[in-house]
Amino acid sequence: MIDAGINDGDTVVIERCDDAESGAIVVALVDQTEVTLKRLRRKGASIALEPANKNYDTRIFGPDRVDVQGRLVGLLRRY
Repeated sequence: MIDAGINDGDTVVIERCDDAESGAIVVALVDQTEVTLKRLRRKGASIALEPANKNYDTRIFGPDRVDVQGRLVGLLRRY
């Protein structure tokens, strides 16, 4: 999530929730097997998970394939 200001080694603070507004950065469980931190976008009945890194592509899923587990509420960084 480099382009969102989240760098390697940062610690994110996540608020547990099962839904989030479009545009929020969320922890998403995809197909009950993969957990990822991405920006959530709703497009009709589909859910788009957008990376904040130009080296990765946006992935689009049906609503039954993605479970929101929490949303980003803070960031801790050590210097």
